[in-house]
Amino acid sequence: MYVRKRGLFWHYEFFVNGKRYTGSFNGKDGSKIAKDKAEAREFAYSERRKVLDGDYRDAAEREELKRFPVFVDRVFLPFARENHSSSDHDEFRCEMLKEYFKDRGFGEITVMTVVRFINDRLESETVRRRVLEDGTAVNRKRSPTTVNKEVTLLSSIFRMAIRERVATSNPCGELPKSVRAKIPARRRRNRRLSPEEEKSLFGVGMVGRREHLRPVTEAALCTGMRKGELFRLRREDLNFGPATVSRVVNGEVWDVPSGWLLIEKSKSGRPRVIPMSRRVLEILRRLCEDVATGEYVFRSVRTGGRVNDIKKGFAGACEEAGIDNFTFHDLRHTWSSRAAEMGVPEHVRRDILGHTPGSMTGDYTHASPEEMERAMESVASYKGRRSSGLGKISAKRKAAAGSGPAAVS
Repeated sequence: MYVRKRGLFWHYEFFVNGKRYTGSFNGKDGSKIAKDKAEAREFAYSERRKVLDGDYRDAAEREELKRFPVFVDRVFLPFARENHSSSDHDEFRCEMLKEYFKDRGFGEITVMTVVRFINDRLESETVRRRVLEDGTAVNRKRSPTTVNKEVTLLSSIFRMAIRERVATSNPCGELPKSVRAKIPARRRRNRRLSPEEEKSLFGVGMVGRREHLRPVTEAALCTGMRKGELFRLRREDLNFGPATVSRVVNGEVWDVPSGWLLIEKSKSGRPRVIPMSRRVLEILRRLCEDVATGEYVFRSVRTGGRVNDIKKGFAGACEEAGIDNFTFHDLRHTWSSRAAEMGVPEHVRRDILGHTPGSMTGDYTHASPEEMERAMESVASYKGRRSSGLGKISAKRKAAAGSGPAAVS
């Protein structure tokens, strides 16, 4: 390796596996400017380290990556698949962004370009339809919250492009306040399931062809687990035995006591173990005893593998039950609200739900296993719950599900 000053700037050259690498520290494309030979040599060693680690990009590759779609496919999405807890939303939103900015490089996407993108997306329609008072079905306008998520993703791509030295600025960070006001972030929901609505949901909405949704819905209502956490549950994550079992997740040992379950992958990125109430244990044990269940506790009828979503089926059940403005995630809100109503302390609810402590005191406060078990039993036996019918697998339900109670459409 050698470094040499030519004119005002220092240049470098080195070889790795017989391949020659050259460049200069002239401040262009985000490169540094070396003030003397010692610093130039330090920077050159840093560039060589990038080559050895597979992170080095020569001038030709960097020029190619300045095209927005190329960068998304070669850099951003591979990173998202490897490091994000779930890249599904990144995948389909990136497809839309690539289509919109398909002929542009990062340098061609300005603040006004992003403003036009926002306006175009707000004027676009979704595949979902709503029925007007006269009975006419029309497509819904795209939600401002959805557009906010798309712009947030676009901003993340620009930030990564800046770090990779293929972009110089992020236009999403310079949007006028009047434009930002059009795409507010999701408003905090204030919705929980009332005992009357619960009775209607299970007694009216989840009968017949929708009975197969009952186990996963009741499990969510009685545990506060997120939809994705439930869908990713495997048989091996549940401990029905009399002794504690140990599981290794990302090189870390997690003990799962008897009657508890392991949530291996959560939104926070950290696993957790939570107790199963007697009612939940009965439901999940019955599902696991069904030979058609397979690897995942909640199996898809169509694919035989992990179910991806039940949004349409759950929305249909709520509509049939006469329940308005209620989503599957609101079951998690319901669990937390009922737990608070039953006197469960905040730190216990936090540890069961998998939330991050909001203070140093919270970091030092942990729920005991006994507290968590009492909380689960307390909410599972909430006063408004029906005493029978929930969680029981009838022959009619099996017929409706097609392949047993663990099947989810």
